Amino acid sequence: MPIDGINGNKNAGSVLFLATRSHHSNGNNGKVVSKRDQDDVQISDRTEEFLHIRRLVDAQPDVRLERVNRLAKAIDEGTYNVKGEQIAEAIIEKHLIDLEG
Repeated sequence: MPIDGINGNKNAGSVLFLATRSHHSNGNNGKVVSKRDQDDVQISDRTEEFLHIRRLVDAQPDVRLERVNRLAKAIDEGTYNVKGEQIAEAIIEKHLIDLEG
């Protein structure tokens, strides 16, 4: 299922909520009773799936704190060494993944 903004599909479907408002008559010339209005909301299966995925994504941490701390420590200590080839490969791989999405 394409999710707009995650896999790059600009034509991803939109989330649609259909709501209807019900007014109940009191039986006197069809006048509307001023009791509480009720809203009926119907959520499609596709929207339910999207909401489930959104909850899963939202539950993930923003960063991998342990890894960030380990890398920051290595940089501070001067022990973080990475080859230019590794950086170039990572950049190319990232852009290839973005193009395939």
